[in-house]
Amino acid sequence: MKFRNIKPILILLVLFGTFHLFYDAIYENHLGVGTDSDVLYPYLFAKDFWMGGWAGIRGWNLPPCSYLFPEIGLAILFYPILKSVYSFHWAFGFLSFVMPYYLAKALGIKNTKSYLFSLGFLALAGIWPNDFGQFFLPAFHAMIFFFAAYTLYAIHRWDPQNRSQGLKFLFVISLIWISEYWFFVNIAPFLLVYAVIRLGKKSIYPIGLVLLGFGLGKVWQLGLRHLGIGIITSKDLPTVERIHSATIWILKDPSSWFSALVESITKHPVFADWFYWYFVLFGIYVLILFLRFELKKGFIDFVFLLSPILTVVALFIFQIELNFRYLYFLPFCVFYLIFRLVAMIPFIRSVAALVLFIGLVFFYNERYPFLANAIKEGETKRTHKLECLSKFDEKIPGAATYWPIKYIYVFSDRDWTLVPFTKEAVYYPWISNKTWDKGLGEKSFENFSWGITESKENLSLWKGVRLAGECEGWYFYRR
Repeated sequence: MKFRNIKPILILLVLFGTFHLFYDAIYENHLGVGTDSDVLYPYLFAKDFWMGGWAGIRGWNLPPCSYLFPEIGLAILFYPILKSVYSFHWAFGFLSFVMPYYLAKALGIKNTKSYLFSLGFLALAGIWPNDFGQFFLPAFHAMIFFFAAYTLYAIHRWDPQNRSQGLKFLFVISLIWISEYWFFVNIAPFLLVYAVIRLGKKSIYPIGLVLLGFGLGKVWQLGLRHLGIGIITSKDLPTVERIHSATIWILKDPSSWFSALVESITKHPVFADWFYWYFVLFGIYVLILFLRFELKKGFIDFVFLLSPILTVVALFIFQIELNFRYLYFLPFCVFYLIFRLVAMIPFIRSVAALVLFIGLVFFYNERYPFLANAIKEGETKRTHKLECLSKFDEKIPGAATYWPIKYIYVFSDRDWTLVPFTKEAVYYPWISNKTWDKGLGEKSFENFSWGITESKENLSLWKGVRLAGECEGWYFYRR
């Protein structure tokens, strides 16, 4: 590999290491202050694989977005080298960090400005770790940027005569179909239009491979099930029913449906401000292009900038809450608009990247003590949770609501047996390995003499239990 190809990686690695407290604050927010254990399932999947081979991963249940590629594939490769929970997730954080850079590059942004896309995402995540911080964690949809950059790269270099390129593209697309459904909601409409405009009739070939990849993805699903790994598909969710009900609503009362959609954005405590500035910048961009008679030139930008709007419509139809894990293209599009606008002003264009970088350095230094305190708080809370857990006998199996189980499997060095139940006391092996239950999933909730929940309200729903301890958002009960 030529140095010029690895130079951006080295620069990004230096930048990520320099501003590392932003990432550490994200890590401790999700795995110290909170217990966002979905973060941990690629790590645990890899651990089960290396500890027990194929037999060790039989019984795993994966979500609709299985993250088989690249998260779980990379997790299996990383685990023998990066067994430390922190270093393992630091590596994934860096992988997510480079993605905005490469997507910006694929969209035509120059090198120096593309670095600022990655730094911008990291700074936002350090400020709002609970929302933006998800971008730097495995299994939280950041790899959509990777897939988008790869697809743009393939379109730019498409050669219908190159069979190996077609096979590689088919393989990747087939894995996307089972790994990251949100790719087809967030960015696929833009990529479809871009491929048709750039390739013309030649676009039929890659578009056909995308459709063929859907069928091949079903083959991968069958293969996983044969290995004893379950994948919850769209058929297992009320997706079709929700689309049907939304269609009826639109046909019956389109103005009411549209008003409800707009309200879901404008009254959202976080997204209202983001969409306000997004539309302001979008309007300014369109106005400038109109005044410069360049609207036709900006058509492909318009299609790309529609991505956040299409995602919001999809979330509203599917009745899924607005969350940054589904809307990373919103901040990306805001950055994209800012850089496009700056590029139109010659003097500002020449110094903007340096000014923004220096501003970020000063901002990081200002936030340093707050980030350090947040990191210490996360470490303290994790220690306290495990101390409270140690008061129970590990030889007696317990019950738990969904979140704490994987958290305990990762951070405790004792052999706990915890069986997952919902707040309605129904067995619930969502994203986990059924073999962890040691066959106790067949027992009713009432058979467990102790357990953990993250909601005190659940204790009032469960008969015959009493609060035995409260530790950093965890509630322990005894029966």
